[in-house]
Amino acid sequence: MNRIHKTFLIVILILSTLFLSPHAFAASNGRIYGQLLNGTNHNAPVAGQSVTLQMAQGNSARDLTKVTTDAHGSFSFSNLATDSSTAYALFTDYEGAQYTSDLVHLDKKPVQQVNLTVYEATTSTKDIAVVQVTILFQKPDASKNSVTVSELYLFQNLTTHTFVGSLNTGNGTSKPDALLFSLPPGARNVSLGDGFNGYHAVAVSTGFASDAALPPGSSGFSFTFDIPYTSSTYDFRYDVILPTVQLSLMVPSELHATSSALTSQGITTANNHPYLLLQGQKLLQGNEIHAEIEGLPVNKALIPADNSINPIILWLIVGLLVMLAILAVTWFLYRARRQPESEGKVASNGKTAKGTKAAQSSNPKVTGVGNRTTKAAVNGNGKRSNSPQEQEQALLQELLALDRSFEEGKISKAAYQEKRARTKARLRALLSEKEAL
Repeated sequence: MNRIHKTFLIVILILSTLFLSPHAFAASNGRIYGQLLNGTNHNAPVAGQSVTLQMAQGNSARDLTKVTTDAHGSFSFSNLATDSSTAYALFTDYEGAQYTSDLVHLDKKPVQQVNLTVYEATTSTKDIAVVQVTILFQKPDASKNSVTVSELYLFQNLTTHTFVGSLNTGNGTSKPDALLFSLPPGARNVSLGDGFNGYHAVAVSTGFASDAALPPGSSGFSFTFDIPYTSSTYDFRYDVILPTVQLSLMVPSELHATSSALTSQGITTANNHPYLLLQGQKLLQGNEIHAEIEGLPVNKALIPADNSINPIILWLIVGLLVMLAILAVTWFLYRARRQPESEGKVASNGKTAKGTKAAQSSNPKVTGVGNRTTKAAVNGNGKRSNSPQEQEQALLQELLALDRSFEEGKISKAAYQEKRARTKARLRALLSEKEAL
């Protein structure tokens, strides 16, 4: 009897475990159903559109299954777990925009109707405005000479269409037709947060662009980035890309901030920390906002030595080089013009170089130096036998010979300059003598 009694108790325990456990019921009795509606077209049903059921457990999420809406835009997902640790969401991609429902929990209500609304797409931003931009400077990191900045955007779409941008720039413009976000020069380590999930982003000249969609109503976006600095003062720049109702700049209270476009609102508290608040209202598209941040801690060991040349000195050097180039060109042109004139004077004289040589050969006491006549020939009585005109022609020939020797590299520049100066001095003296006669 004792053995039979024990066996009966074991069977009862097993049955109670199978049929009375809440997990046994949670495995199969959950259901989510609804319709996919077109909000642009007065909530008309959307047929033939794929709807995905996503499941989230703890910190992980995944696509569970998907169905296609029928002629009435209806969909249904059955046999869903209803334990409290599991949540669901509906998702669809319509005309380039992503639409997701709120999280659905089935632990208290196993069967629920959830409708999902989509909208027709548009590429126009004329009815889109930025309601609020909050720029928050975190505490600077002196060990890196860097400060992290968080920006939060709240957009308002006043139409019944979803703005869907494109990152393509095939229309000939430098910026894509997409949502544009401002970044200050030198920003790095950009990290995208709310609003960007499932979308893409590319860098542009003023910051970055994203193909994230803006459905009718309000949409929020957030991102962070780091700003490196090299001094205790930093000029923060913000570009107003879309009309902005209000811009708020918050910096830690130990720093100081001023801006000609923003007004100080004193100290405010956020996340249990005091911040200096500056605000601007009704900012127009295309405006450039600057804020001077002062009091940043600087680690001088991280700042490289400045080996750059002073710009004034650099411009003086450039100017000097230009002047030298002009002088060189002028000297070359002068040389090129004087050479034909000298040759013409020699040819026009009644006594040529050949005649001079003949005179030298007829007088046994004529003294010459190579093919250059550097001294006037003398006769036996020590008197000059060459006329002033002949001496002038001889000196001109000597100058021409010197120039050719220098151009051909036969003599050094120093020797060339010294001999040419002496020869020119003799020529000037000779011309003075002729004028005196």
